[in-house]
Amino acid sequence: MSMATTVSGVTSTPSTTYQQQPAKAQIEVIPCKVCGDKSSGVHYGVITCEGCKGFFRRSQSGPVSYQCPRNKNCVIDRVNRNRCQYCRLQKCLALGMSRDAVKFGRMSKKQREKVEDEANLVKQGRLNGYGPISPSGDFVHSPNNNTYLTYGTDPNYMYTANGYTYPMSQDQTPEESPTSEGTPVYPASVSTTSPHPIAIVRTVDIMDSVTLGKTILEAHQRTCIYSAEHILQMKSNPPNVDTIHYYKSLGHKQLWVEVAEKITIAVQQIIEFAKMVPGFMDLSQDDQIMLLKAGSFELALMRCCRVYDAPSDSVVFGEYFLPLEAFSAFSDDEEQLKLQIFDFVKTIQSMNLTESEIALFSAVLLVRSDRPGLKEVADIQKLHDKVLSALKMEVGNNHHEDDELLSKLHQCTWILRSLSNQHIAVLNKFKQREPDMEFPALHKELFSVENTES
Repeated sequence: MSMATTVSGVTSTPSTTYQQQPAKAQIEVIPCKVCGDKSSGVHYGVITCEGCKGFFRRSQSGPVSYQCPRNKNCVIDRVNRNRCQYCRLQKCLALGMSRDAVKFGRMSKKQREKVEDEANLVKQGRLNGYGPISPSGDFVHSPNNNTYLTYGTDPNYMYTANGYTYPMSQDQTPEESPTSEGTPVYPASVSTTSPHPIAIVRTVDIMDSVTLGKTILEAHQRTCIYSAEHILQMKSNPPNVDTIHYYKSLGHKQLWVEVAEKITIAVQQIIEFAKMVPGFMDLSQDDQIMLLKAGSFELALMRCCRVYDAPSDSVVFGEYFLPLEAFSAFSDDEEQLKLQIFDFVKTIQSMNLTESEIALFSAVLLVRSDRPGLKEVADIQKLHDKVLSALKMEVGNNHHEDDELLSKLHQCTWILRSLSNQHIAVLNKFKQREPDMEFPALHKELFSVENTES
C-alpha cells in the first residue's frame, strides 16, 4: 500500500506533506497543554483546545473568585477539567496564558522552531503507526491497544492515550523497561541514540506493587464524584424538612428515575476509573465491556461505602445526605435489597479500609477472570493477580492486627455478586411493571438480564 497522503486535494508523501503544512496545522497535532484534548491553535500564548481557550477568556472578562474544594493541586485533564475552576485557571496562568500574549506568527524564530520540532516529533510517531497523544505529547498508545510508545522529557513518568500519568518505578526508565521478550524494542526509523529515545513497553508489566497501588489510588481519587472534604461539607449541612418530604412523596416510577440517574452518573466515573487501571485498556474491547457489565454495580456499591453515614442512617444522594427512610416508595423486594445493600456497606465500613484499599479492592473486583463471556481469560487473571498482590501489600502495611481481613474481603466478593444479581432481578421486575419507562442509554447497556451471573 502506498504511503502517499492526500492533504487539501494534493497527493504527496508524508515527509513532504508535513514540511509544507502551514503553522496552524503544525500546531494542531500537539494536544492542548492544559487538558490534553485536541488543540485548535495558539490561544493567549499557549497551544490549547477550544474548551480551555473559552474558559480562560471567560476568566479574564471580569472579577472571578474561584475556590478549590481540595488542596489546590487538582489534576486537570480531559475528564476532570471542569471540576475545579481554580486549579484550571492556575494551570493556564502557569503555562503562560495571557490576554496580552503574542500569536504564533509573532513568535521569535527560536520559539517557532521549538513548536515545529515538537509537532514533527509527534507526527513522526504517527508515521510509524502510533496513535493518540497524551496531554504532554510525551507518550502515545499503539493501535493494537497493548503497548505504549514513549519518548521523553521526564523519564520518571509514563502517560497513556487516555491522558493519565503513571509513575515509573525508581529502578526503571522507559528505555530500560522490558517487553514480553525481555529486551527493549525501538521503531526501526528512530535512532536509539537520539536525545528522544522511543521504547515500547507494557505499562502494567513494569510496575511493582507499590507503584501499581499508587496509580490505582490516583485513578480512584480522580474519578470519585465526591471528595472526602465534599462529603464532610454535605454532612455538616443536612437537608431541610421540605427536601426530605419531596423524596418521600415521590411515586414508585419517579423514585426509580432518580435512582437510575444517580447510578448512571456513578457508573460513568467507574468507567473512567477502569480506563485508568494499568493493564485494563490492554485487554480486548469485548473483554473490557464484559468486565464493566459484570462489575460496575459492584464497584458502585463499594463507592457507596464512602458516602454512607451510619449514625444518621443517611447516604449522599445528589447534593444531599438523605436518610434511607426517604426512599419510601420502593416495593417490598426493592426495600429488602436496599436493606441488604446497606448491611453490606456497614460491614465494609467496620473494616476501616483506607482509600487505597477501597481503590485496590475495586480494581480486584473489576478484573475478575471468572466473569461470563470473557475471551482472554489468562491475560485477565494475570492482571487480577498483580492487582491482588498490591492489595495484599497494602492490607499488610495497614492492618497488622487483623490477619483475616483479606479473607473477609474475599467473602465480600460473593456478597457483592449476589447483590448485583438481585439488583438485575428487581430491575427487570420493575421493567415488566413499567414497560414505557425510559432508562439512560448507559444504564440500559450495563444493567440487563444477560448480566445475571450464576
